Amino acid sequence: MKFTPPGGHVDVRVRRRSSEVVVEVEDTGVGIPAADIPHLFDRFFRSSRALKDAVQGTGLGLYIAKTIVEAHGGSIEVVSSDGHGSTFRATFPAARSLS
Repeated sequence: MKFTPPGGHVDVRVRRRSSEVVVEVEDTGVGIPAADIPHLFDRFFRSSRALKDAVQGTGLGLYIAKTIVEAHGGSIEVVSSDGHGSTFRATFPAARSLS
């Protein structure tokens, strides 16, 4: 939310794909410069955009999100380009039915 300007939107989608559950969060925000993407989930990393725009934060949010997703056997990724919003996708193994 803090990287999406007024009038923008954030969409959250959840779907089952075969033996996985996919959670996507897509925004119409400022996007992420390509050079920052490889480091986005590193502890204490702040994107150049966040620093330039003086957006408050510690650089821990995405690191914590990745740690939680991986602790549940999943993976997380981002697709973004500077100035065009971002899509974060977390994929988890689907629970097996107990019946």
